[in-house]
Order: sequence, then structure tokens, then C-alpha cells
Amino acid sequence: MKEVGNDYSEDNIVEIVDEEGNSFRFEHLMTFEYKGEWYCALTEIKEAVEETDDEDETEEVAIYRIEGDEENETLVQLEDDELDEVFAEFCAQYEDFEDADEAAELDGAGEEA
Repeated sequence: MKEVGNDYSEDNIVEIVDEEGNSFRFEHLMTFEYKGEWYCALTEIKEAVEETDDEDETEEVAIYRIEGDEENETLVQLEDDELDEVFAEFCAQYEDFEDADEAAELDGAGEEA
């Protein structure tokens, strides 16, 4: 497994430096627990490049397992067999998370009087 270092900054931005020293910036989507392990779901922040007419582009989600303690966390890439299972769990939990946010917004919308 390939380990990557992490440097958390404010505004849900995570900068990951790989083994070759390349730096990548990600937006933190969520951290979740699954089968006793903690995982972090991120989406890469793309620099503004030429605008394209390709509207079918979807955001790619990168999921890493979190190892270590709070002071020395390491994000570890998942193997293919583990990734499929964890990604399915991420989708289920993220959908519940999004539904809860939408429900909270709807609950609060009618309370102003």
C-alpha cells in the first residue's frame, strides 16, 4: 500500500503530498466509520484550466483509510477489493448526510414568521 502524508488547513481543504513530493489539493467531503476503520472522502480541486463544453464531467472521489492517532494521521490508499466495498458505504452515508442537510433546511424554512 502506498501511504501519503497529509496537511490539514482551514475551509475543508486538504493538501496531500505523495511519495515523490508531488502536492495535490483536495476538498474534504466527509470522514466516516465503516467496519471499525475510519475513512476520509476527498475530491480533487482542479485548477481553472480552459473552459470546455464537456458538461458530462463528474467529480471524482478519492477515499483513503485513516491510520495513526489524531496528532500523526496518515492517509493510506485502498486496495481495489476494499475500495469497492468502502465506496458503496460512502455513497450510502453521503446520501443520508445530504438528505439530512436538505431536511434541516426545509424544516427551518417555514419557521420564520
